[in-house]
Amino acid sequence: MPTGAVIACAAVPASVAYAALIGLGLHRHASPLAVSLVATGLLFGPALLSGGFAARERSRIFGVVLLGWSLVVLLGLPVYFPGERRQAVASGLSLVAPEAAGRWIADGLPEEPEVSRPEVPVAETVMAEVPSPSTTALEEHEIALPVEGEGRRLSVPVVFEHGGRTVEVWMMLDTGATYTTLPIDVLRELGAAPTPGDPVIQLHTANGEREAQVVLLDGIWLGNLSLDGVAIATCDLCRSGENAGLLGLNVTGGFNLALNTDAAEAVFSTRDENNRRLDVSPFADLAASFSRFPGGRVEVEVDLQNLADRPIGEATALVQCGTSMWTIKHRDVPAGAQVSAKRRLPVHEGCDSYQISLFSAFW
Repeated sequence: MPTGAVIACAAVPASVAYAALIGLGLHRHASPLAVSLVATGLLFGPALLSGGFAARERSRIFGVVLLGWSLVVLLGLPVYFPGERRQAVASGLSLVAPEAAGRWIADGLPEEPEVSRPEVPVAETVMAEVPSPSTTALEEHEIALPVEGEGRRLSVPVVFEHGGRTVEVWMMLDTGATYTTLPIDVLRELGAAPTPGDPVIQLHTANGEREAQVVLLDGIWLGNLSLDGVAIATCDLCRSGENAGLLGLNVTGGFNLALNTDAAEAVFSTRDENNRRLDVSPFADLAASFSRFPGGRVEVEVDLQNLADRPIGEATALVQCGTSMWTIKHRDVPAGAQVSAKRRLPVHEGCDSYQISLFSAFW
């Protein structure tokens, strides 16, 4: 084969391999100069050395070595960079060609063999259909509490606990209230009076919208059923008659609740799984930064700061782009600590902005 034909044959795999090396360097946030120098030396170095030391037909030897070495690089990438070859090629080509053309060429590459595991786990995609929680009561974990009142004003006895102190009060069952509320004098009795550093939320009450501080109590008791780490919103105006406050969804949502109006009882039973997002969210400060690379690769880094005085066992952040959603988990976050998690988002349609929120959490 003529020398020109050999070099022409080598040019195609060499260009693709060079683009892949450039893209891999960009995905790892290396400087452009370092990426260019290393990719050039790694891909063209062996061919240049072989041609330089040859006694004759240097150009032909250069082309043959470049062709073989480029194929070796392309075939070897799935071993060290599993699942990244196509996106790396798209990123590298997009620096010198339109992004759509780079993606088209990258999509035309053969499927990668699965010979190793990715170095960065992919964020989990949220399923469109969420299974409904079980409605079967757990007979061995239930309690029937007396109910007072009628209509919208149904009250049950609740015991609050904090720092070794306990206070028993009547609370109004309010399915429209997100957070359980207590007046400041009851919180002082528990040794949990709010401080200027406590979180502040918007509270929707019968008297309108107002700001309320949130404190974290050690737990509450409904008969012999308990719930640890309960967020309480301060609200003096939520006191009504004999009721100290509202029993909100952050407590009632942790149980299956059945009202027996004939017997004037409220039957609480434990659930198979209780998402503690409402209790954790005032004390979980979420922040995220997004990096978009040529070729469509998007990375997200989610920071979670635990403002509570107890560890967060697991917190799942929800990243949303239009109708696409993914979850990113943080586990075992100590009290007062901040942790970060970086994930690569699956290939998706681009959007102008991403939203992040707390999807689920557990103490």
